[in-house]
Amino acid sequence: MKTVSIIGGGYTAVINADRGANCISLRNDRYRASLLREPDYGDEKANPYLYGMPILFPVNRISGGKFDFEGRTYVFPINEPSTDCALHGELHRAPFSVIEQTENSVTLRYTATESSPYLSFPHSFSVTIRYSLSEGGLTHSTALTNHSKLNMPYFLGFHTTFNLPFSELSEKRDLRARVGLSLEYERNMKNYLPTGVCPSPDRVTEQLSSGKFVPCGEHISRHYKADASGIMSITDVKNGISLIYESCAELGYRLIYNGDGTEYICMEPQTCIANCQNSPFPREEVGFSYLAPGETKVFYSRIFIERM
Repeated sequence: MKTVSIIGGGYTAVINADRGANCISLRNDRYRASLLREPDYGDEKANPYLYGMPILFPVNRISGGKFDFEGRTYVFPINEPSTDCALHGELHRAPFSVIEQTENSVTLRYTATESSPYLSFPHSFSVTIRYSLSEGGLTHSTALTNHSKLNMPYFLGFHTTFNLPFSELSEKRDLRARVGLSLEYERNMKNYLPTGVCPSPDRVTEQLSSGKFVPCGEHISRHYKADASGIMSITDVKNGISLIYESCAELGYRLIYNGDGTEYICMEPQTCIANCQNSPFPREEVGFSYLAPGETKVFYSRIFIERM
């Protein structure tokens, strides 16, 4: 297993090149903080999505594992039989090559070709991930490039999982979560796919929007469209420190999930809603997008701690 460590601005990060270029550790000594939930690779039953910030491609669920685009049928393996869905793809398990490294940054790349394709995806493409550290925290960029001769649909996300609490200075009862939101997508909680209904804000949504949601002690699994701020945060209201997670407008959707509400919260930026390929909503309204031949798009996010 090849891991790479970088250091800068008071932060230290560890990236697993052999498993999706996943940043599996992000720490800050000043705040005695371990921000990301770190994997235990000795536990074979550990959920691979609930550690670090694994890349999801295609993100979320695709009903029946298939969809049509420009007269072509795309088929992905059904890896969640209980819902008859393709879930998150396999890029989070794929080895990436380190193509550049400095003390405070590293760039890694995965390339799919005709002779070495990604699953059954009929496109040659590359994914280039760069992590860099500074006093401003961890900057994370992901570049997708379409090397094929056809328009290439893409559906990208990150299953970023934060520790609760994220600092040794904090206690769970003092944590509050905030997510900049504009719209919720109701899901059928048997197959976790959008129903076509956008409900009015309830208590949980209002608390998330106002920064009053207590992430420990209450289960949450919600799907949203982000507001223009692109910001999610966890704040220790007693000590006045916040973990901030901000992302670009292209990562304009969110899945918020915290398991049983005791030790972590997933704040997942995504380019589209779940099952946007077969959605009850028009595709153009829920993030279905593509790259033209030779086109590259870059997606940005940043994680940092600030004192309030």
